[in-house]
Amino acid sequence: MGDSSASASAADPSLLFGDYEVFLNFCVQDTRYGFTDYLYNSLTRAGIRTFRDDNDLRVGEEIGPELVRAINDSKISIPIFSKNYAFKKWCLVELVQMVQCLESRGQKILPIFYDVKPDDVQYQLNSYEEAFRQHSRNPLYDKKVIQEWKDTLKKVGQLKGLELEKETGGREGQLVTIITDMVLKILMQNNKHEYSYLVGMPRRIEKVEKLLNIHYDGVRFIGIHGMGGLGKTTIAEIIYNKYQHHFECHSFLPDVRETESRNGIVHLQKQLLLAILKTRTIFVNDYKDGIKQIKGVVGKKKALIVLDDVNDKAQIERLTGSWEWFGARSRIIITTRNKEVLHALESTKEEGHPEVYRSFHLDYLNPVESFELFCKHAFKRKNPPEDYYTLSKGIASTAAGLPLVLKVTGSSLYNETNKDLWEERFNELKNIPEGEVQENLRLSIDTLNSVQKEIFLDIACLFIGQNKINPLYMWDDCGFYPKNVLNVLEHRSLITIGDDDILRMHDQLRDLGRQIVREGK
Repeated sequence: MGDSSASASAADPSLLFGDYEVFLNFCVQDTRYGFTDYLYNSLTRAGIRTFRDDNDLRVGEEIGPELVRAINDSKISIPIFSKNYAFKKWCLVELVQMVQCLESRGQKILPIFYDVKPDDVQYQLNSYEEAFRQHSRNPLYDKKVIQEWKDTLKKVGQLKGLELEKETGGREGQLVTIITDMVLKILMQNNKHEYSYLVGMPRRIEKVEKLLNIHYDGVRFIGIHGMGGLGKTTIAEIIYNKYQHHFECHSFLPDVRETESRNGIVHLQKQLLLAILKTRTIFVNDYKDGIKQIKGVVGKKKALIVLDDVNDKAQIERLTGSWEWFGARSRIIITTRNKEVLHALESTKEEGHPEVYRSFHLDYLNPVESFELFCKHAFKRKNPPEDYYTLSKGIASTAAGLPLVLKVTGSSLYNETNKDLWEERFNELKNIPEGEVQENLRLSIDTLNSVQKEIFLDIACLFIGQNKINPLYMWDDCGFYPKNVLNVLEHRSLITIGDDDILRMHDQLRDLGRQIVREGK
């Protein structure tokens, strides 16, 4: 279980640049050691993951991939316009990238006018006018690039922002407080999942929220247990996204079972420490050292931690230990298929701390919910066409209330107009014994053509958690037309690809894919 070998490494790049909420864009010489520093520390204290790039001496003409990713993955970009801002090429280059994110994916931009006015930015007046005179004389910058910078400044200058002098009469500390409050409100709106479309979820989420009880002063562990495919991870993600900003530090550790089997418990301890400390590098000698460091860090903090898909009580012991590790009002959420791994926590009831441990058993969808969820994936609406009503009712009933099966089965029949194929699928599903989840899912995988199936199996065995660009070249060389195949797999709910281009797959589908490969050997 534990990694006993000494281990020290820099943070995984996906952790460094894929986990930011705010990107600060500023001129180092104007505001780095004053206003920007105050703002960065205020946002960080509020639990907002903030990227601040201090490098004012970059080499080369292109913006680096790490910086692009930091901008792209942030939910809010904050350009801080000051007198020397427009003189700095890299301020302008970053701003262009931010506007591209605004236009392509609706990313928020909150401009701050520190010691300049919006008109200076929008129309390039005063120091901004002088900056562009200099740029126009620089042989390294062609007219097209300079015009792009001007157009970008005009667009951002028109956005609603905050002006230091106008908002607070020049009081920087007051403006920092206003910005922090605004950012928190925007993030909470963004993170407020519209989970009404997740059939059957609102009532389950409400029950978990009651157990969470964020106003309770003590520490609380909440265990969510039930079989795979019921939506445990979905509920944990919604709760985490909704409440993370109520805590000093927070971390969501996905797929603990798979991650530990591949990388060891020390890797998970590092991920947790990196998130809590908001640092880029951490050194952990072994799992015992990891336990010591985690206890030392979280003991004084109000923390929200999610351990997703735990399968061994040792994982809990080495990552979140007991309630005594944590600061007041901390919350630890654990999802698992096996209630046995939660029994160690239940012992706290016998030690005079009945309020610490709570558990929630996730049940199956009822027939009405099952029918609605199937229809939303098969027809993209709550109810089927009249001539498909009986068939839809029958197919939905074979899923035994499992959301994953309903989603995958419905998606596999989307746009299928041959009613005979619907009848055939229904008959196949009826013959599968109740509870045989993987056999049910296997029917949907069997509808893939050979290339689609091969790419699905490749992902299940090799590429979960990786950027899709890595295997795309390989599949291209094989003549698989992978971009189209990935679209098919995603539309059929067999994989998911987020804005970060990371390939993901439900663990039930992953396990089934690996079983199919083993059977083929």
